[in-house]
Amino acid sequence: MRNPLRRRSQPPWPWSELKERKQRMSEEFAASAASARMTSPIEPMENHLEASVASWIERQVAAEPYWFQKIELWPGYSSPGWSDPAVEKLPYYGLPDNLTGMRVLDIGCAEGFFSFEAERRGAREIIGIDSFPDSVKRFNILKAARQSNAVAFLMNVYDLEPRRLGTFDLVLFYGVFYHLKHPQLALERIRSVCSGTLLFQTHIQEEPSLAEAPWAQFYPHGMPSGSAGEEFDPTVFWLFNPACCAAMLDHVGFVELEFLSTSPDPFVMRARSPEVSPGTPPDQAQAPWC
Repeated sequence: MRNPLRRRSQPPWPWSELKERKQRMSEEFAASAASARMTSPIEPMENHLEASVASWIERQVAAEPYWFQKIELWPGYSSPGWSDPAVEKLPYYGLPDNLTGMRVLDIGCAEGFFSFEAERRGAREIIGIDSFPDSVKRFNILKAARQSNAVAFLMNVYDLEPRRLGTFDLVLFYGVFYHLKHPQLALERIRSVCSGTLLFQTHIQEEPSLAEAPWAQFYPHGMPSGSAGEEFDPTVFWLFNPACCAAMLDHVGFVELEFLSTSPDPFVMRARSPEVSPGTPPDQAQAPWC
């Protein structure tokens, strides 16, 4: 969705209205689905063997109808994302300056801004996962353009386990939590692969009378976004208050919980695994994928 969530002072929208809005979106899609494509085609480039690498990359980028993240590929040229994480997120999300030697997991990596930034800061291996196929496709366009060694896999957070991807010194869990139908299960899976530090960012919803109590609101059919609900995001299911985020992290076993930012945008926490150990790849002698 093109607009970030924004807190609304209006009363919650009726479920029935949001359900109908979601249904209309599906009906509009169904009307053209028989001739639609999941990924955009790229027309062959004439004389491509004689073309410059830069022109080939620009053609790949231009062929994608949607970009979430603005990411610099070389001085003066960036992907045309509507969100600029270098300005809007990086200063606030707690990413350490020095990641030398670390294995890093980027959950919900999108087009790869934080994966590439972790690589720039010295991480020895960066694994990104995303549940949207088009995000992984765009990640790979930028990976090739940047000659990056970061890798993105099409994978759901619920599929995380040490035997599949190993363990990680640092897990980045930015902008995903409120999109999950089963957030507690997701935290359990993240805890299983985090052998060091978790950086956790999510949108929150506060109720002043419940500030000290773990509290959440469920959105069964998505929620409006934008300053006046002019946009609609059908992929939002839960908004938690800060106390609930901390309680859920504590429940799955994370320790040393720390609030890095408690304003609604952004809300960021840091936590640690109770048993810190070096992040390691999976043991392939144990046939983890068989």
